[in-house]
Amino acid sequence: MRTINLIGVGPGSPELVTRQAVLAMLSSDVIIGAKRALDTAEEAMQQAIAHGEKTENNGALEAAPAEENFRISDTGVAMLTSARTADIMNYITAHPKMKVVSTVFTGDTSIYSEAKALRAWLAHRKNTEPEAEQFEVLNYPGVSSIQYFLSKRGISMADVHLVSLHGQQRDVIPVIRENQFVCVLLGDEENAARIAKRLVQFGLNDIKITIGERLSFPDEDFTTGSPREIRKQKFDRMAIALFENDNFRHPIKSFGIGDDKFFEDEPIQVTSRDVRALSLCRLTLHDNSIVYDIGAGTGSVSVEAALSCPEGKVFAVECNEDAAMLIERNRYKFQIDNIRVVRGVAPACLKNPEDPKGFPTPDAVFIGGMRSRENLSEIVDWAIGENPHVIIVINSETLEAMSEILKIEKRLTDYQFEMVEISSTSLERRGSFHTYRAEDPVTITRISHR
Repeated sequence: MRTINLIGVGPGSPELVTRQAVLAMLSSDVIIGAKRALDTAEEAMQQAIAHGEKTENNGALEAAPAEENFRISDTGVAMLTSARTADIMNYITAHPKMKVVSTVFTGDTSIYSEAKALRAWLAHRKNTEPEAEQFEVLNYPGVSSIQYFLSKRGISMADVHLVSLHGQQRDVIPVIRENQFVCVLLGDEENAARIAKRLVQFGLNDIKITIGERLSFPDEDFTTGSPREIRKQKFDRMAIALFENDNFRHPIKSFGIGDDKFFEDEPIQVTSRDVRALSLCRLTLHDNSIVYDIGAGTGSVSVEAALSCPEGKVFAVECNEDAAMLIERNRYKFQIDNIRVVRGVAPACLKNPEDPKGFPTPDAVFIGGMRSRENLSEIVDWAIGENPHVIIVINSETLEAMSEILKIEKRLTDYQFEMVEISSTSLERRGSFHTYRAEDPVTITRISHR
């Protein structure tokens, strides 16, 4: 059986590569990885050879293919520059004489590493192609750049929320707002500045930002400053940023922010606290949910949904410009960056987005304040078309709206409709007496796949 080694070579300095990893590489027929990881691996092997270690490959160099990006290193071990998982696996399966293959990755193989994709590919192959050649897979952990960076700052990794922006865009302001320490792998020269600008916009000016560049190399550098100081600077693409927030807020774990906490303006009123809480409970939200609040009004549902999904995103869809401005005011009041206000009539404005990347697939859709809406059926069809397992919650206040929902129920036989009518009555003090004030009844409908 052939062997595949998954090796973490640390943040860059050859001194941080473990001896186990070096010995595994010296015993390899070929080492595959991105250029930066290969350079670290080669330097580490050269140092080991200088101290008396020897290569122990299986003679596969005689059969080494003359391919592009393939070379024999000064250590005598074959090296192939390749970063894509598919290319690595194609090479391994096409060259059976390479008995011991080491794949090298910067950092540690268990923390934001491309080793994850290779490991998943191997597991999938084993489960779906039992007749195909199988491999012995060995893991050699390394020192991650995050571990190295935090050790320099004297902060325990257990106290830090980790975020990677490599190859993706995420709203990190909610995470920074709710955690004392947030460590971000930037992945782009301008990401630190972008985050700093958003922190300033949302009034989070007291955050301390530390950027670590070229970690473990002789010219490593640390920059510390406030959001206003960092927002105009560029940093290395592989840099790491630490955000320290001594005034962090513990995340809200229940729904029902007081109505008086939101900006509202006649005739645009906030969804009442009790109805809002029960509606949001039925959406079944997760930390990374993608939520659409259609007919968002003041944005009270959007705000609470966004607070519950700090790693997700909420799209507040509203065709009334005055209401859209209220949503903007409320999201700044609550310092919420992961709400995007979409101006237009749903679902047309979601089918033809200005953003060329389009809108992400919804996990949950809330349709609020339904008195009568001719396009309700079209909105439901859009949501299910985007994600057949989407959760839809509709609040309706009239018999006409309920009639439309019942028509949809008859048509969507694969979906379960759960309905409950809420009549909320509060007590108000008037002089020396307390009187009852009843809200209009609201029917909450939850639609989910059977």
